[in-house]
Amino acid sequence: MFTWSSVGLTLAFAVAVAGCGSPGQARADVVQQHTASEVPDDVVRAYLDAVQHEDEDGAAQVSTPGFAAQDQWQHGVDPGLKDVDVSSEVAPHDTTSSPDELKAYEQVVSVQVTFTVTDPDQGFSTGEPSGWGYVLVRHSDQEPWLIAEAGNG
Repeated sequence: MFTWSSVGLTLAFAVAVAGCGSPGQARADVVQQHTASEVPDDVVRAYLDAVQHEDEDGAAQVSTPGFAAQDQWQHGVDPGLKDVDVSSEVAPHDTTSSPDELKAYEQVVSVQVTFTVTDPDQGFSTGEPSGWGYVLVRHSDQEPWLIAEAGNG
């Protein structure tokens, strides 16, 4: 039997599923707000700016769902960044020893960053510049770059 409540439940389910996104694809709302024409270093700058302003949604928009889920800086942990310098050099990232999820992307690059962390609980030398790197991915030139990993630069 067809009822408006069953339509509502079906629509709610479809919206929930659509919002989940898969680890290998950018969510539709990300593509609308974060364009494919942005260069990887600008994406990293947008992410770090969002982190510094405790903007979890902004940081998630430039992240793969997997990175957004595990990144503590996107979940209320303020690292207290200062002196942030994002390199404009973008290098191909060697995925030889990477997880299969990362190898699934057609385009994988890395961007190096230096910053000073003021929160001693973050595992960085406090008050001294630290090198860090971000790995960005996308399947094609028509997709936006998304941050998939972060680690020592």
